[in-house]
Amino acid sequence: MSYENSLIIKIAWKYYIEGMTQNEIAESLNLSRMKVIKYLEIAKANNIIQFKINLEKLVNIELQNQIKQQYQLQDIYIVPASNENPLNSLTKAAAHYIEDRITSDTMINVGYGQAVSGTLGHLTISTKYKVTFVSLSGGVKFYIPTAIDSSSDYYTNPNYHHYIMPAPLLTSTEHLAKLLIQEKPIKKIFDMIPYSTITIIGIGAVNEGATLVKEGYLNPHEMEIYKSLGAAGDLLSQFYDKDGHVLELPLHKQLVSTDIKLLKSLNHVVAVAGGSEKREAIIGALKGGYIDVLITDEAVAKSLIE
Repeated sequence: MSYENSLIIKIAWKYYIEGMTQNEIAESLNLSRMKVIKYLEIAKANNIIQFKINLEKLVNIELQNQIKQQYQLQDIYIVPASNENPLNSLTKAAAHYIEDRITSDTMINVGYGQAVSGTLGHLTISTKYKVTFVSLSGGVKFYIPTAIDSSSDYYTNPNYHHYIMPAPLLTSTEHLAKLLIQEKPIKKIFDMIPYSTITIIGIGAVNEGATLVKEGYLNPHEMEIYKSLGAAGDLLSQFYDKDGHVLELPLHKQLVSTDIKLLKSLNHVVAVAGGSEKREAIIGALKGGYIDVLITDEAVAKSLIE
């Protein structure tokens, strides 16, 4: 099921089964009322609304509601697992999710990693909107055009404005990290972050396939050490345990990055992550309360219910 079909079913369910008004649905899903009306019309035209309940769809809605309730999420979108390119399916769904919530002068905070860059590469935003993208951390390489799909207009769209933190992600010392964070061009970007409309991040697993290992910031041996200390995953290069508690690691003090605790106060934090290898990392992020919306695959979603 595509992201759009999932959203249509969700809206139809809220309207016809839960009895919510169009305005209430728009507010709960952070959509415009016109979008809600449009999707209700599509639901009618495609016979999604009938005088019987499609039990297959009901199970999906029930699973979503269970996860939302258990982890206090604003919302979750579940993408069917794909044998060909599961990450591509997730990032397309995430791009659609963000596109539906773009309004004039939207500001989007962006993390890094394959899930985030894939999502940005799939974005197709109307030229009538001006959108500002703000990096959440140093590591300029993550945010340059080669990190995004080459066919995307992410860097060429004249209505997109980019604020990239001019700093490394990881410094050699804690002292240097503190100095860089206070530099005017970098501080300016940190000061913008709390005013975002949407924040999009990935969730890192603690294994040798992690972005931090692939990019040479850490080696597999160091990852094993963090794992032995209880690390379940990382957000913005900060490691936490299975309950979402941040570990006390010297590495964290050497980062030029947004403190993950700030995520709890940001507007509409959307995490894009899937695959069984990320299950523990996703659960830790959910229990820690760092994200508002999760976009994941069906297999992971089913494994989140405890």
